[in-house]
Amino acid sequence: MRKALIGILLSLSAVTEVFAGRDTALPPWKHVLALSPSAIELLQESVARSSIVESLLYQLEATEIVVYITDVMPGAVMGPASYLAYLSNDERARYLLVRIDKWRTTPYERIALLGHELQHALEVAGAPEVRDGKGLAKLYRRIGWEGQKDRFETEAAQTMGNRIRSQVAKGRDRRRAALVATNP
Repeated sequence: MRKALIGILLSLSAVTEVFAGRDTALPPWKHVLALSPSAIELLQESVARSSIVESLLYQLEATEIVVYITDVMPGAVMGPASYLAYLSNDERARYLLVRIDKWRTTPYERIALLGHELQHALEVAGAPEVRDGKGLAKLYRRIGWEGQKDRFETEAAQTMGNRIRSQVAKGRDRRRAALVATNP
């Protein structure tokens, strides 16, 4: 697990170096960190289109949880389009990884999935006893359910994803209506 965390941190520093010479602003969050340029874009687009996602990000800032976001899911052709995994912890923080499959989902669906997984991260933040993958599974057996082996879900995360889907769709419909009105 520590090797995975080291690899992620090295990837993050490489992404930071790539963007250092550009005018592209890195997101302001210290507790939610993107691991690729496309994951940075996902965070930026999510905040631009969903005040709910923005609120979740700021809620995570008030915790000791650090969430790494990637939109790469190596070898995934089936299974969930997103998930949260426990990476590691130290005396200052607990580290989580959120993966969102950018190839099997639309840009708008990725925003809803990000919010869904950020809700899961907040659930972990509220459970200080979770210190490893086994503790994560125990938490989700207590507050949610196991749909498939080692695949957990909660009502709160499903509701959050649906709220964000609705918010993004309304914004998309308003933009479409404005375009039609200005271009008859």
